Amino acid sequence: MKSFLSIGRRVIFCAVLAGFALVLSGCGSVEKDASHVSARPWNAPKSWEGGLPTSLNEGR
Repeated sequence: MKSFLSIGRRVIFCAVLAGFALVLSGCGSVEKDASHVSARPWNAPKSWEGGLPTSLNEGR
């Protein structure tokens, strides 16, 4: 019986510890902050993406 209570206390302790970890873990902010604004959008094409190579356009 004593070991059953000890296991129960461990389970409760782990559940409380997991609850604290969830509460204290960081989350992303949804605030509109000027310091997080990028001049270039994340999905903008890079210089090497798209377009045809110049050798395909020669002679036309």
